[in-house]
Amino acid sequence: MQYFKTKRLSLAIIAALSANAYAGELQQTEQDKAMEVISVLGKRVSYANNSTDDSMKNQQAPIGNVMDLIDHLPGINVGQGDAFGSDDYTTTISMRGFVIDRADQQLGITIDGIPNGGSAYAGGSKANRFLDIENTRFVEVGQGSADIASASLDALGGTINFVSDNPELERGARFAYTTGSHNARRYYARFDTGELFGHTSAYFSVSDSFNNRWMLTGSNGHADRLHVEFKSVTELADCRFTTRLSYNDAHEDNYQPVSLAHFKQTPRWDGLTNVWTGDPDIDQNFAEAWSTLRENTLFYVKGEFYLTDALELDITPYLHLQNGRGDWLPPYQVFAADANGNRIARGSGASRTTYTHVDSAGNPILDGNNDQPGAKRVSSYRHTHYDKTRYGATANLSWELGTHRLRTGLWLESQQRNQTRDWHAVIDPQVYHHFDENPYWVHFDDDYRHQVAKFYLQDHMTFGDLQLTVGLQKYLVDISRTDNLNGLGKDSISSNSSWLPSAGLVYGLTDRLEVFAGYSENFKAIADSILESQKAEALGNLRPETATNMDLGVRYFGDRISLSTALYNVRFNDRVVLLRYATAADGTPNYLAAGDGNFDNVGGVRARGLESSLSWRLSQNLSLTSSLTLNTAEYSEDVLTSKVNPAGEPVLVQDYRQGDKIAGIPEQMLSVALNYHDGNYRAGFSGKYTGSYYGAAKHSFTATGNEVWNRDRISGHTIYNAYLGYEKSLGNNGLFNSVDLAFVLNNLTDKSYITGGSEGAYLIGAGRTASFTVSLSF
Repeated sequence: MQYFKTKRLSLAIIAALSANAYAGELQQTEQDKAMEVISVLGKRVSYANNSTDDSMKNQQAPIGNVMDLIDHLPGINVGQGDAFGSDDYTTTISMRGFVIDRADQQLGITIDGIPNGGSAYAGGSKANRFLDIENTRFVEVGQGSADIASASLDALGGTINFVSDNPELERGARFAYTTGSHNARRYYARFDTGELFGHTSAYFSVSDSFNNRWMLTGSNGHADRLHVEFKSVTELADCRFTTRLSYNDAHEDNYQPVSLAHFKQTPRWDGLTNVWTGDPDIDQNFAEAWSTLRENTLFYVKGEFYLTDALELDITPYLHLQNGRGDWLPPYQVFAADANGNRIARGSGASRTTYTHVDSAGNPILDGNNDQPGAKRVSSYRHTHYDKTRYGATANLSWELGTHRLRTGLWLESQQRNQTRDWHAVIDPQVYHHFDENPYWVHFDDDYRHQVAKFYLQDHMTFGDLQLTVGLQKYLVDISRTDNLNGLGKDSISSNSSWLPSAGLVYGLTDRLEVFAGYSENFKAIADSILESQKAEALGNLRPETATNMDLGVRYFGDRISLSTALYNVRFNDRVVLLRYATAADGTPNYLAAGDGNFDNVGGVRARGLESSLSWRLSQNLSLTSSLTLNTAEYSEDVLTSKVNPAGEPVLVQDYRQGDKIAGIPEQMLSVALNYHDGNYRAGFSGKYTGSYYGAAKHSFTATGNEVWNRDRISGHTIYNAYLGYEKSLGNNGLFNSVDLAFVLNNLTDKSYITGGSEGAYLIGAGRTASFTVSLSF
């Protein structure tokens, strides 16, 4: 077994960051020899980057979401509506002014370098669909930039790569049981084959978890998740093969994003109900009917070939299958009609009318005469179905040629997905939301195709202590939508990038101190989901989003202290946003809206800031880690939109103003964690301060017609977490080899706070949450 001791990151420039951390060691086996050596806090490259370590896993309950592992890294803010992160609908991430939320996906996510297929709620899949926390070796984050070979269409602001665990070289089994707040329970089992045939090792794991929503009690909704993973690694003389399969089946009842006024009034309740009343106007907010159902299967085979001492090739074909459903409970039924007024069962039709009652014969009452004898209340269960098949391959060639390391590569992907919405009659809304399996109306049935090709070329040059890197990459992206119901033909858009340059340098001042600088141009393709709400001809002027990122930093690698800092400047061009959300006047969902709103480019954004990490091994058993983020992200130009003044006249107002701060982006964050480990006992305490930030912009008019402008101001907060663990070896004489006990407490002070969300629709952070896990090894 081989060990690579690496440390990382630097900053001597920040006294305010007098927080610290243990520069942990990253243990690697012979199976890892082809991987680029990284430290627990980042690679020695020309762009800012960070990596998680085991202490960050200890701070999270095993039942938690793998996305939470990165929340304490510099620049990153993760928001979760659920106490254990088990609601993808309300998972948000921000980094350097870029976000992943329901409206925007501006950060790339990969699993072992395999693209995740997007992070949007409707058809996307974040990393929690593919990995358990126990099977995650580490997570590496490229803030602003990423390795040029990274495969993602969303990486405007960088890429987050989740690296799965490798099989153990010794045969063994593990079993763990977790219990906790909100009726949480989880079973986890893993079997490692050990070395087989002198060259192969593998593991298989399965987990089953459940928890209720943390708000209210009783019928307050729940999350139920079955997850399976398999991975094998085969080492041969001149090649290595890695095979991995993950399967995830999740049922998640959602949380409702709220307004700031709602949060101030009821900071522990999102407005969803936990008691069935029999009144559809109330029960449309019944928590058990706001649901996300998803199945995801991801399979890949990676072949790494060492062709000569200087020439290496890797090829990774992959396959991703997804199907799922999203549920809502509209308090009415829909009468869709053709041009002659005849009711139709499929298609948008010429007109749509909603009704809340049927007469004694079961016929819709369309004239509002609901008080007639025998009239009966009705409601609907609305389903949106998602089905996706995605397959592709990445190929990378590396050639060592004197002082040059030349790299070139290709990423190809083809994706087909279908999105269908159907409406089912609730059998008796006075009893429950049981529904007729046969829909009374199919709203739409759309097929989407997605073709991707990416090419890149890079030269990494070494001249003594100086390393220079230059590269070019280009994306070719074609998307199309076919309407299967209304005969409207096929919409298609090409979303190709120009050649995107990147350049960087790393200069070693000493064996322990280095400076780095980097420049990159990043690209995000127009998402096919935009065609849900707008025809291609209406998108003729819509441009792909682009960003330029510049980093300048310093790293110091010490025996006890390692630190890093990076200054960055980002220009984000042609930002695509939703200018109208699909909500009714009272803020409730507009169930008839096909998409989420209208998309348009809203001009430029500029982000500037500083990210720092510091690690300090205080003693052999005690370490302190810390990160600091200072960020300013604002619009660089005015954006106008049309509104109606009190006189009923359309007027142009500033929807976004130059110099306005970007919503949802904290300007200051500070994270500190103290960790103790002596072989048997481990304990840790951490805190993260998130500074105040702006939320939605609001426009209104006074009675005299004057425009009034104000913005939500989200208060800052500090969240504390703690963990305690004990591990005991039992030898090989009994049934068990070892036992491990772990207790995790999140939000120690039971703080009420907003944890993220999107403009004007914020997520309520979970209250104090505890979990206890017992693990046995065989």
